[in-house]
Formats: sequence, C-alpha cells, structure tokens
Amino acid sequence: MINIYNPVFVNISSFSIIDLIIITIFFLSVGSFCSSVIFRLTPDSPLPLSKIRSSCPACLKKIDVINLIPLLGFMIQSGKCKFCNSNISKFYPFTEIFFLLIGILLTTNYGIGLSAIVYTLIIFCFYVLFFLDYKYLYLPVYINLLIVSIGITFNAKYQLFIDETFLILGIKPIFFSLYGLFFGYSSLWLINFMFKVIKKKDGIGGGDFILFGGIGAIHGPIALPVILFIGSFLGCLYFIFSKKADNTELPFGSFLILSSFIYFVLNLMNFSFIN
Repeated sequence: MINIYNPVFVNISSFSIIDLIIITIFFLSVGSFCSSVIFRLTPDSPLPLSKIRSSCPACLKKIDVINLIPLLGFMIQSGKCKFCNSNISKFYPFTEIFFLLIGILLTTNYGIGLSAIVYTLIIFCFYVLFFLDYKYLYLPVYINLLIVSIGITFNAKYQLFIDETFLILGIKPIFFSLYGLFFGYSSLWLINFMFKVIKKKDGIGGGDFILFGGIGAIHGPIALPVILFIGSFLGCLYFIFSKKADNTELPFGSFLILSSFIYFVLNLMNFSFIN
C-alpha cells in the first residue's frame, strides 16, 4: 500500500477508457450515498439507512430508478421532483462532483487499489461527520469508532498515514496510533472536565473526544496540538463573524476535521511540524 505522504503520481492518460468509466461511476456513487447518509442520519433517526428506496422529502413519492443515477438523475429532473416540482437540494450534485474530484486526485496520486479505497473511506467518514456536526451538533459514535479502527489498523500494518519524520523518533506504528488515540481523547476530556468544574456544565461534547482520538489515531500524537490550535482558531473566527450568542453551541468537531485536513495538506507540501 502507498503511504499518504508518498504519492506515486500516475498519469491519467495511462488509464484505459474502462478504468475512467469505472472510476467515474464509483466515485459519483460514493458521493450520492454520502449525501443520502447525511440527509437521513439525524439525531432523531440514528439508523434510517434501512430504508429500501429514496423518496422525495416533500411529497414522499418513491424516486424512479433512473433518477437515482448520480448527477444524471439531477440533470434529467432539472433539479426538481417530477411529482411535486419541489426543488432538489443542490447538495446532492455538489457532493457527487466533490467525490468525483477526490477520486481523480486519489487515483492519479495513489493509483487504483486498496490505498485509494482506504483514503476514500476516511474522507467519506470525515465528510459525513463534518456536515452532521455542522447541522445538528451530532457525531455518531460508530462513525467515530470506524475512523479510530482505520487509523490503528492501517498504521500498525502498513504505516499508511505516518509521515517519515515521525519514524525518526523511533515510535512503533501501533503505538503511534494508540498514543494519538489516548492523547486525543484525554486532552479534550481534560479540557471539558476543567470547564465543567468552573462553569458547572459541559463545554465540549463527548463525540468530539472520540473524534479527536480518531484524528490522533491517524495523524499521531505530535500532530494533535497543531490540529487543536488550528481548529480552535477556526472556531473562534466562525463565532466572531457569524455573530452567534455567547451561549450558542459551536460545531467544534467540524473545525477539528477541517484543521486535520489543513494539517495534512501542509505536511504534504513538506512543511513538517517537527523540524
């Protein structure tokens, strides 16, 4: 498998037409499923994915199979339900195109294989959590735990997310992730504990503890202070410019996810936070 910080840069012209068709269909479908998960997975209905068919949220009519085709279905219906003429959320095509672009980036940097699939799964989880937290302040435990398990498993076996500079410290890959999980979870728990002692209420949700632990399991313990600083800074900017009331709860998990992405991009650009 290919380490995320050591891309192989595959020329897109080396892919066959069949490869490109499969890549397009696969990543558009991932985006379609992702947007469906975000709309269905709410705090009031934590397991709505058992629905057999998608339906219009306005008239509740079942959507025809042809109109379920990613991107094409939206264009066929001109962005409106064929039954009640209500607008279809543009979030669907946005997410489908987003994952198609992600697919192009992944396959041209890491090839077609297990590495690209694992990275897609990580992005899928973070994307879902980002919008669920932003919309509902909701971070499902099982998605957080999936991130934790991916980080530990693929770092321990393949060192998939470990920057080479971390190996200089002599930390074994399994402990790299376990330390990240422990310090990520416990740091936010401790901050919340101190806040609760002073304010007599929680300041950080329990889902954020697990999420930050999952981020630590992927990026390792040394990345956590930087990610926490960037996430807190972004949260402060959001609070200031959105003019929220002092007692308004903020989607801190969304900012942690965004800051972990920023951290990854900076490291990919060979800006190491160790050196």
